[in-house]
Amino acid sequence: MGKSEILPGDRLNRIAPVSMEQVRGQEFLEVGHEEAPHLMDYWHLILKRRWTVLTALLAVFLTVAIGTFKQKPGYSGTALVEINPEPPNVLNFKEVLQISNQDVDSYRETQFRVLESRTLAERVVRDLALYRSPEFYRKSILFGLMETTPANVPSPTDNAPPDVNSEAFTNAVKHFLDAVEISPVRRSNLVEVSFGSHDPRVAAQVANRLAQDYIDSNLQVKWDETIKASDWLQGQLVGLKAKLEKSDDQLQAYAQEHSILFITEKQNLVNDRLQQLEQEYTKAQAARFHAEASYTLVKSTKNMDLPSVLSDKFIQELEGRLAELERQYAEMTSMVKPEYPKAVQLKKQIDVLEARITAQKQALVENIVEEYHAAESNEKLLAQAVVQQKAEVNDIAQKTIQYNILKREADTNKQLYESLLQRLKEAQVSEGLKASNIRIVDQAETPKLPVKPRVILNLALGFAFGLALGIGLAFFQEYLDNTVKSPDEVEELVRLPSLAVLPSFALNDGKGDASKQLAKAAPGDRVVAPAIQTTAVGKESFRTLRTSILLSAHPVPRTILITSALPGEGKTTTTVNLGVALAGLGSKVLIIDCDMRRPACHRATGVENKPGFVQCLTGRVQISEAILPVPGVANLWVIPCGPIPPNPAEVLSSPVAGALLNSLRSEYEYVIMDSPPLLSVSDSRILATMTDAVVLIARANSTPYQVIQRAKNLLYGAGARILGVALNGVDFRHGGYGYGYYRRYGYGYGYGYGYGYGYGYGYGYGDNEAQSPDQNS
Repeated sequence: MGKSEILPGDRLNRIAPVSMEQVRGQEFLEVGHEEAPHLMDYWHLILKRRWTVLTALLAVFLTVAIGTFKQKPGYSGTALVEINPEPPNVLNFKEVLQISNQDVDSYRETQFRVLESRTLAERVVRDLALYRSPEFYRKSILFGLMETTPANVPSPTDNAPPDVNSEAFTNAVKHFLDAVEISPVRRSNLVEVSFGSHDPRVAAQVANRLAQDYIDSNLQVKWDETIKASDWLQGQLVGLKAKLEKSDDQLQAYAQEHSILFITEKQNLVNDRLQQLEQEYTKAQAARFHAEASYTLVKSTKNMDLPSVLSDKFIQELEGRLAELERQYAEMTSMVKPEYPKAVQLKKQIDVLEARITAQKQALVENIVEEYHAAESNEKLLAQAVVQQKAEVNDIAQKTIQYNILKREADTNKQLYESLLQRLKEAQVSEGLKASNIRIVDQAETPKLPVKPRVILNLALGFAFGLALGIGLAFFQEYLDNTVKSPDEVEELVRLPSLAVLPSFALNDGKGDASKQLAKAAPGDRVVAPAIQTTAVGKESFRTLRTSILLSAHPVPRTILITSALPGEGKTTTTVNLGVALAGLGSKVLIIDCDMRRPACHRATGVENKPGFVQCLTGRVQISEAILPVPGVANLWVIPCGPIPPNPAEVLSSPVAGALLNSLRSEYEYVIMDSPPLLSVSDSRILATMTDAVVLIARANSTPYQVIQRAKNLLYGAGARILGVALNGVDFRHGGYGYGYYRRYGYGYGYGYGYGYGYGYGYGYGDNEAQSPDQNS
């Protein structure tokens, strides 16, 4: 890149500056919208974890394949059996064991369990002497891959009864139960009884024997229950017959003694009369209640103003005439004196009407009193009649109570005796009946082809399950991985801008182990500094970082601190190559190695480690003597660290350090400082207060995002201005990252080279010359 790529001043002026107060005042930094995961992102994840997927796939597939091919061929004999809940209609009466319609489902389920019962299995094993067969008495372990033989194996010629507690018999029964399969046919009374064996003849023979023994067992259960029921009925009938005779005798004797042979008709007549009297008594009570209400009002002080009196039509007519005369009298007296003859005449008429009204009301009141007394008398008479009738009913009922008790007892004994006698005869007939509701529809035939193992199905399932397990483990590994792997994760998880993606790269000669070659390098052996990238990929990556820094803020930062959260992130390599990229613009660039614990800039640039920055700070060397040109790069100088001081933090905190940086800033357009890790020592926070901006370096697939957040918080706490994060060590060839990133951001290339250069896992004092520097440190 030539000088034509220097950004014009008007473009830089259009970049809005972001102050530290604004950044720290926000809860988080908005760096872009979140995008939904793309399908290619999942594919890249699988490619990245491909060894996990392939390992799980091969482990499962090979295990299934070995187990499948080691299995012996298995044959299955199937007999079709009908289990009808309804018994055969041989007789008109019900059998002792009868199934109700509501219990059909439970009956079928019970029969299915009987077919799989241990008792029936022992019967078949005993009948066919399966405990003598090696296939049955051997015990299988590890899914049938291995077999063990019991200590005492029965001889094939031994006809003695088997020992049911022996290991051979127990293993045979267990193997039998494992090999039996009961499959009901939907929406029917049919069930398939299957048995699996390595011998096709044994498979068919055992299936047929199991079905036949099941039928025989069912008949035996019915026979035993019928015998038990017949014996019980016969014993109950003897006592019930004597009890019936005794109850009949008692009933006849009581009826003759109390003459109640025809009492039913008389009892009905007396009950009907009592019911009529009770109805009349109820009506008399209601009439008395009504008359009593009026009588109570008569006894009050306003007896002339009763509702029944006031509602009388004759009284209402007289009161109307009285009101008319009073109106006429009032009109006349308003015009003449009361002594006027017509007025006197009207007054007399009024008096006569008032007297008639009073007399009429009195007559009505007396009538109410008489009605009340009459209703009361009628109620009393009916009450006496009801009491007398109840006494007559009770007398008749008392005589029939004992009679009805004796009669019911006799009827009950008779019905019970007849019912038990009927069931006894039916049970005796059922004893000789051998009809079963279970029959064999189709007997099992000797199978010609094995049903196990299903090679293609097992291998397909093993492949599918292994692939699913591998993909699941890959996603689980990715879920547990808390390291940053892409610029998107830097912006989403750390909430800082992503400045550039730096691929993994090797030394500029690309030969051998990087750390060993740098350790053996001498100052004058190379024309170009060891850490400077000469490949197109390396140079373009650092040009991208340079552009991001120049566009990050206004004014453009001139003193830049390169640091990281942990050792081995690539600080030194990034510092040197960023200096090369800035020098390519024609600017004077100075690199200062401020890592006073494990300095590496002198090896990365191919210069001697003396005189150094430490000697300048202590006043032993002039600053101009410590500035050394970087081999092969114009406009780029470096100040190595020099001897390691015992107290780096105190040296950097001295006023001399700030004065030196200010003087260098006036002489060079850009000053880039390499520093120790933030979380290891406090040197970087001290240097952050003396610089214009800070660039954080993080290694892809290595640095946890929580660590970067901690480093960010430390820098913000020191008042530093963080430009963003440069993601280092990204391998575009492996893991599928390069394609996904450049597809999303529109670049036309994806590449990567191996490069190994870092601090390792430790950080502290030591012989800097003896240790192997890391080009990505």
